[in-house]
Amino acid sequence: MCRICLIMLAGLAVTLLAAGPVAAEKVEVKGPHICCKQCVKVVGGILKNVDGVSDAKCDIQAKTITFTAKDKATAKSALKALVDGGFFGAATCDDNEVKLEVATIKTGDKADKVTVQKVHVCCGQCQKAIKGVFKDAKVTFAEEGPQRTVIIEGTGLDRGEVIEALRKAGFNGTVEK
Repeated sequence: MCRICLIMLAGLAVTLLAAGPVAAEKVEVKGPHICCKQCVKVVGGILKNVDGVSDAKCDIQAKTITFTAKDKATAKSALKALVDGGFFGAATCDDNEVKLEVATIKTGDKADKVTVQKVHVCCGQCQKAIKGVFKDAKVTFAEEGPQRTVIIEGTGLDRGEVIEALRKAGFNGTVEK
């Protein structure tokens, strides 16, 4: 009986060693707009819904989000969730740059009103930051909650430049056509 247990234990050990260590990916996003504890809470809520993500942390001063993903596919899913949640920044996975998959908007498409949906705007500081990006335009916010629609009104606004300016400030959204 003892011999059978030893054989089974040895077989289990060989199986675990052959499988190798589980590769955990260290992910960092630099530059997302994180200005307060509410922003941190929103990021935490987004990442807790992605299976395989752990150790999510935000640094308000450094403007970084870090987390561990069980694998590269999970890291990409978590980054997509952050982008879809209205955040934007430069991402790395185990110190290798990761290109964030976002919609590109052609520059040259002018309008006097640009509407951007699903932008992370959870507090007055987020609103102030967005208004600061568009100093020469009228900026209003629709809906309530951590994701809002941002309406920018001015003369000859370029839709592509509007979304790029938001991304440069750490925000993301979907430009309404």
